Amino acid sequence: MCIRVTCKQCGKYSWSGCGKHLASLYANIEEGKHCMCKSWPGVNMINQQTNPSASTNETPKADEATIVA
Repeated sequence: MCIRVTCKQCGKYSWSGCGKHLASLYANIEEGKHCMCKSWPGVNMINQQTNPSASTNETPKADEATIVA
């Protein structure tokens, strides 16, 4: 089981335990209070944006061509 702990370096919340429950533990910590001194294996932090719908610029995918005029 994984538990929330306070990081001694930054004072934010980190984790201790087996590492198999990190996604749910990460989701239960308020945004901006996650310690980044230690990695969070298996947690997709890309989806943790504040407002993902606000971005109108899309990056082309690897298999798409980009035309430059």
